[in-house]
Amino acid sequence: MRPDDVPVLALLRQSMSFHSDRQQVIAENIANANTPGYTPRDLDESDFHAALRSQMGDRSSAPRGAIGLTTTRAGHIPASTGASASSASWEPIDSPDSETTVNGNSVVIEEQMVRAQENRMRYESALTLYQKSLGLLRTAIRPPGR
Repeated sequence: MRPDDVPVLALLRQSMSFHSDRQQVIAENIANANTPGYTPRDLDESDFHAALRSQMGDRSSAPRGAIGLTTTRAGHIPASTGASASSASWEPIDSPDSETTVNGNSVVIEEQMVRAQENRMRYESALTLYQKSLGLLRTAIRPPGR
């Protein structure tokens, strides 16, 4: 049994993947804080939640709440070959901050730092739940007396 066979672990892995990708986009925004004409980007969390809802939707053959992968092109790897839920990629969208400087840059470092901190806390929460879930599985499969 692979960890991705457990629905809650697949969900947490996908959540960690989203927050990891979002952290990279926020870091790019901070790195371009002095670039003229740069507009900060962010990942749309509603797209992430919509993707999770669609994956957890009504599936007659899957267990209740199971997350599966959808292949939209012939070249995609089918779910049965071990593709993980964390293989999703999220498209960044323009997300200007509250101020724009004279040179057209709209990155506000303070706002980006708040986003980064909030994102880090969500990632760490998902990671902690993932580690605890793995610990419970290890405890459950341990032979008696060990």
